[in-house]
Amino acid sequence: MRRQYIKILIIANFLLSPIALKAEPLVVLTYNNASELADRNNQFAQNPDFFAKHTIVPGESLNLIIQKYYDQSGLNMSFLQLAIISLNDHAFRNKNINYMIADETIHLPSINQISKLMKGIDFNLNTAVDQKNENIYFYGG
Repeated sequence: MRRQYIKILIIANFLLSPIALKAEPLVVLTYNNASELADRNNQFAQNPDFFAKHTIVPGESLNLIIQKYYDQSGLNMSFLQLAIISLNDHAFRNKNINYMIADETIHLPSINQISKLMKGIDFNLNTAVDQKNENIYFYGG
């Protein structure tokens, strides 16, 4: 009796397996927009879309500006320097960190803008990214 039961299970599995193979999986992942820097006491770290504008004062250095705005953000100063210089070439002679032009207004990029800059994705300096979809859907096998 037991052997017959096992044979029936094997035959049923063999007959039903093509049906199971044709089914397509559906995976839903929750998109987590929270930054690992969010627990730090800095607006840039708490909101990855936050950006600012700054007017250069005579005698001011880029490192002082970075320290003023990005202090305790956890972001790498070298990357910040490169991003700021890349986005504000009008305020730096020959893209040199040591030759800032006084009274120029510079854009201090958000974390998301720095990420897009590194990936070569175009973006508008004056708008934040609005990500309303919080789920990632995957269809297929």
